[in-house]
Amino acid sequence: MSDLEKFAQRYAADVSDLRKWIIEAMVLGAVADGEFDRRESQSIIQIIASHAEFTGMTADDLRADLERSFESIVNDGFHVRLHALAAALPRYAHRVLAFRAAVVVAFANGRLDTDEFTLLRQMQKVLVVAEADVQRAFEDAQQRSVPPIPTSVEPVEAYLDCLLMAAAADSEIRDEELATIIAFVLSRDEFDGLDEDQLRDYINQRLRLFASGGTGDRLETLLADFHSSEERENAYGLAVAMTFSDGELAPEERSFLIRLRMALDLDEAQAQRLENQ
Repeated sequence: MSDLEKFAQRYAADVSDLRKWIIEAMVLGAVADGEFDRRESQSIIQIIASHAEFTGMTADDLRADLERSFESIVNDGFHVRLHALAAALPRYAHRVLAFRAAVVVAFANGRLDTDEFTLLRQMQKVLVVAEADVQRAFEDAQQRSVPPIPTSVEPVEAYLDCLLMAAAADSEIRDEELATIIAFVLSRDEFDGLDEDQLRDYINQRLRLFASGGTGDRLETLLADFHSSEERENAYGLAVAMTFSDGELAPEERSFLIRLRMALDLDEAQAQRLENQ
């Protein structure tokens, strides 16, 4: 099993579909300067040829995916395809992988010009990639090494969802409460570097989902998004901080915290310690 297949399996993705979108991300990185020259095309081919992540991909498959991606960008434009990429990769780990691939190709000539840097920053915003992961991608590319498939990325969306499910526990989100939630999120180090407009859109979308009954389904999939006890405790701590932000804990919020603790596989002692911090 290739590294990409393992990555796709771990993060619940179809490997062929994920491979297609990673290649499109590479092409987006290549055309960020307004051109798609032989050197950048060769860079994509070398990355694919030299890495086990793309084992089993034939030359015809590669050529077809490159041509499809390039034609889509020409026909639809960079920004349309960038948003299509974001929509196709709803999980944070997938989007980090795509962003890292785009950065490697953009650095094919050993440097970034202003247009490339600007468009990569736009890609960061649309894909909602945390600043820490962006810096790691740039550092890897500057060292002229192809970044490996990340085995772990900060579960930003999972953290946000825990916090937002807690906020929606009483099924009533007033305008003033929404403003408080947004301010609270923006104040947290866990979400430093995220684009504020993108963050607001995400918060509004997820709050509507959770307030209308989507919490149960999300709790069932939540555990798979965390890879350590520390991450699970951090997630629970964020939810606790949100529920206590108004100085009191409603019965609905207490009930939710119990459900969240069980979904995160935390014992009562862990939960009590986090609640008392």
